[in-house]
Amino acid sequence: MTVERLFTEAARARISAAVARAEALSRGQLVPVVVEKSDAYPEARFRGALLGAALATAGVLALDLPLTLVELPLLQLVAGLLGGAAALWDPLERLLVGEKAMAQAVRSRALRAFHEEGLHKTAEGTGVLVFASLLERQAVILGDHAIHAHMGDAGWEDAVGALTGGLRAGQPEGGFVEAIARCGARLAEHFPRQPGPAAPLNELADAIRVSRD
Repeated sequence: MTVERLFTEAARARISAAVARAEALSRGQLVPVVVEKSDAYPEARFRGALLGAALATAGVLALDLPLTLVELPLLQLVAGLLGGAAALWDPLERLLVGEKAMAQAVRSRALRAFHEEGLHKTAEGTGVLVFASLLERQAVILGDHAIHAHMGDAGWEDAVGALTGGLRAGQPEGGFVEAIARCGARLAEHFPRQPGPAAPLNELADAIRVSRD
């Protein structure tokens, strides 16, 4: 299922409302972003092709098939093409890429989103990115300088856990809503709204940003 189908208008409205509720508690500026995948991962297709060719060769040797010097390369080629195509299947792609490489790609894509969405430009340095990448089923939460000074990366662990849990359970919408609520509660501790009519401006739109890459 594509990211657009997964995040229906109703789902987006729920997430936007969660952002509005969280921002009502503090001076934070939250922006949710979801992408279908954080990288094209061409290495997955290459490794899949190598694996397919290797398995075909192993099968020929194990079964002692009487292939000619022309037939064997053709079989390897076909098996390699099939292996490369099979690498487009999400579980196999995750396996071929590996957790470490995916984590690096997700972190890099989240940093890009942080700057693309202008979270480094808020008046008080209180921008917070709530980022999820569907293929990798991983999440990143990044706070701007004022927030990071109080929270660091460890301060978001419970919110990241809520979002990651939603992704792995096939309920990314609920994961976002819960993670945003937890971010709002933490922001209220360090950046509460000041009493009086001078409420902070809503500098960044509440809507979730949805992208394929």
